[in-house]
Amino acid sequence: MPSNDYVVGALYLPGGPGGFWTQPGGVGTPVLPRQVTGGFELLTTEPFNELTGAYIGICSHSFLYCTVYRDIDVNTGLSVAILTCPLCSCVQRTISPFEAAIGPESMLLNAILYP
Repeated sequence: MPSNDYVVGALYLPGGPGGFWTQPGGVGTPVLPRQVTGGFELLTTEPFNELTGAYIGICSHSFLYCTVYRDIDVNTGLSVAILTCPLCSCVQRTISPFEAAIGPESMLLNAILYP
């Protein structure tokens, strides 16, 4: 039986955007490099905290929105929306058919529910 090119919890693009993302622990584990999680102090050289997005993904990255790819589910033949982390392309969730996720203005339907 054929299998899909995507797995929830794994990088959708090999190496992610830019080709330097890795997932040494396998599917469902944090993706490296991680975001800065240092303290926040004014008037210091201390790094700020990058984990300020609305969502924390399976990959342990923080983000405000998902990148959505369109693919075909080889088992059902239906189109599928693949919601990924915009930083590393780790698949957060899939929605099938694609039209159930994306509205006529190319906006996520019920966006607050995603990822």
